[in-house]
Amino acid sequence: MLRGKHERDEEPGEELGPFKKASVDPRSNTEYEPTRVLFVRGLSPTASERDVVDVCAEVGVVEQIFLLRNKGQAFIEFDSQEAADFCLLHYSAHPVSIQGNRLFFSYSGRHQVTRKPHEQALPNEELVLTITDAKFPVTLDVVHKVMTPYGRASKVRIFPRAYGFQVLVLLENLDAATKARAGLDGQHIYSGCNTIKAEYSPMAALAAPKTQEETMNEEDVSNVIFLHNMSETLTTDMLFNLFSLYGNVQKVKIFYKKRDMGLVQFEDHEQAVLAKNNLHNLPLLGRTLLVSISRNSFINMPSSERKASFCRDYADSRFHRYKIAGSKNFQHMFPPSATLHLSNLSDSVEEGFLKRLFSDQAELVSFKYLGEERRQALAKFKSVEDAVRVLVFHHNENINGRFLKISFSKASIN
Repeated sequence: MLRGKHERDEEPGEELGPFKKASVDPRSNTEYEPTRVLFVRGLSPTASERDVVDVCAEVGVVEQIFLLRNKGQAFIEFDSQEAADFCLLHYSAHPVSIQGNRLFFSYSGRHQVTRKPHEQALPNEELVLTITDAKFPVTLDVVHKVMTPYGRASKVRIFPRAYGFQVLVLLENLDAATKARAGLDGQHIYSGCNTIKAEYSPMAALAAPKTQEETMNEEDVSNVIFLHNMSETLTTDMLFNLFSLYGNVQKVKIFYKKRDMGLVQFEDHEQAVLAKNNLHNLPLLGRTLLVSISRNSFINMPSSERKASFCRDYADSRFHRYKIAGSKNFQHMFPPSATLHLSNLSDSVEEGFLKRLFSDQAELVSFKYLGEERRQALAKFKSVEDAVRVLVFHHNENINGRFLKISFSKASIN
């Protein structure tokens, strides 16, 4: 371990194998109570279970599938509600097709797909690693290092979850997978944290494997990060204030109908990775923010005026922190901490003024000016969450003609 809606569906009264008739509203994705089973329509008559699972495996672990080939429909059961929600949102925003036919996803109202005895997860080459108590990010490099004692991982997919991470790993053979499952289950990636639960993948026989080269390049094409579990009180400017710490933000989008999710587009992939690595699992306005690399490399601006306030273009913003895209010499680029670095202070700004300014968000517990000109200072708060709250509300605030600059600091202050 490491250290440290729909067109015509079923006819009334028709039976769907182990199901009763499906009754999915053709106009809405939200009529049914969300469950981990989604209804899919739009499949071509020749689409296979493997085709559907391969699409859904891009966003989560599929436990069961029931394919209605003559109807062009299917029921997909994910291993969690979170994965089903993500699938529905992701493919609503980013349409996907099989054999030229666009797929449409909706909630099904069903809680599971009826299982057959031979469909239970058996030993196979693909493992599902559930990572809890995740105090450190789980990346492709981390997963490959963890798997090295057991064999080469030819496919890796990482899904940030509310509890930590979920990872799909395809090993080179069954023997390697069996040893990895036995050796990793219950272990920690880092001392005392990032705990692993290792299981065989339930749908591995259907999921199409990818080569190691394809897998390692999955994130290389995107400079967009996906945000999940956001506070619905966040604005695009607040997200810009936070994510601009790690690169030049081009666009920010909050989903109009799902405001706990959003996207941030950077100038390049390196900046997107820096933001993901530093801000995943961040305590932010009462929620734990989840951050992952999106499969899309750009954000589409909305055409609807009512949605415009939830998507903003910052490409020409005067508030970009960094002049050179991809530069590794960014000043004040540190992980989130309880101490903030304040700069561009005006002459008349006193400690008492800043205490009052920040008081609606958090209590300032310690303060120290830096340098004789007092243009910079350190401000310490009770917790990282308090410091983050102050930063998203007050970075770039105009104080006496100067725009306050706030970043995280690694300095200690009594």
